[in-house]
Amino acid sequence: MASSKNIQFYTGIGFFGLLFVGLVGYAGFFVYPDYSDASKVLLKVDSSMATLKAGAKFDSAKPAISLTDENVTAAQSDLTALKAQQDALRAAIAGEPENQIDSKFAGIANELGTQISESVSRWRREAAAKDVRLPRDEICFGFRRYIRNPGTQPPRLLKEVDRQRQIIGWLFTALVESRSTGTPLLLQSIDREPIETYPGASSVSGDGQGQGFSVDTPDAATLASKPQPDEFILSGHSFRRPGLVGSFAFRVRFAGKTDTLRVFLNTVQSSRKPFVVSAVEINVPSQEVMREINEGSARPLGGAPAATPGFGGPSASVNFGAIAPGGTVNSTAESNDKRAERVLVVKDAVSEYTVHLEYIFPVATPANAGGPASK
Repeated sequence: MASSKNIQFYTGIGFFGLLFVGLVGYAGFFVYPDYSDASKVLLKVDSSMATLKAGAKFDSAKPAISLTDENVTAAQSDLTALKAQQDALRAAIAGEPENQIDSKFAGIANELGTQISESVSRWRREAAAKDVRLPRDEICFGFRRYIRNPGTQPPRLLKEVDRQRQIIGWLFTALVESRSTGTPLLLQSIDREPIETYPGASSVSGDGQGQGFSVDTPDAATLASKPQPDEFILSGHSFRRPGLVGSFAFRVRFAGKTDTLRVFLNTVQSSRKPFVVSAVEINVPSQEVMREINEGSARPLGGAPAATPGFGGPSASVNFGAIAPGGTVNSTAESNDKRAERVLVVKDAVSEYTVHLEYIFPVATPANAGGPASK
């Protein structure tokens, strides 16, 4: 009987031993593939690290660039220097704080509409007081849309629109003060590029990112169907750089003498405000423009300027290398006279001018994101 019990005991032990071995084998069957995959990943990481440590060869005559402590330190120094250079460029673009045109507006759309209307009325009165002619059609200085549709300014962009208002005011004053006493000046318009994107309109880079701000006013569709003559979409050359430099674009259109244009451009440049002049267009004035200038003048002004040596017409160009007496253009100018000779290049007559400007600013970094950097 004792022998029978021993047989049963050993049989039970053997059964449970086989069961344990089977369970271990069963588990290993499923665990091994995971272990194999983990080994492959580990080998891949080891290979990548070995490649980094070995370095990459860009020039056979120079040692490979590897992930050494020295190179890592140098890379960190380069990154710090790059960030410092970016900060310096941003500061240079923005200009000195005292030269920046800022907006501290914190009201609602109706309040901004009132300020725009008051500014436009004031500019008209100043123009009349200083004998600056305005077109027969009512000039709105880039804000015709809002003058005729009060309260439709996009609520999220009120500060930016107000900033445009202040920039236009500065340009108006600079132009009016650039005119010499007694010379004619017809201010045809100061146009602005809207920072809003209306349905059906081209993309406007108000934020410097190559995309426009969306409008959240119920009248947007209605406004979009009525394009305004004092708005434009900037095309062609621009100083904007996505993610780096944004701008507000403007056009100053006027008819007057060359001196007025020269003084105006010098005023913009010497102000040290972050303006850049991208283009200046010069055209022969139309008869309608001359009539508007001559209205109320004691002495009617002459018509279109005559063709001048070196010019083939209103859209032709001239080589301003050196101009010899008589109006002929030479590559070298030899003169034994000690006093400088002044040569008539463009007749002092009324012309139509269109000055394209951009007010530039650094685009906000992610740390202080939130639209154009208002200073």
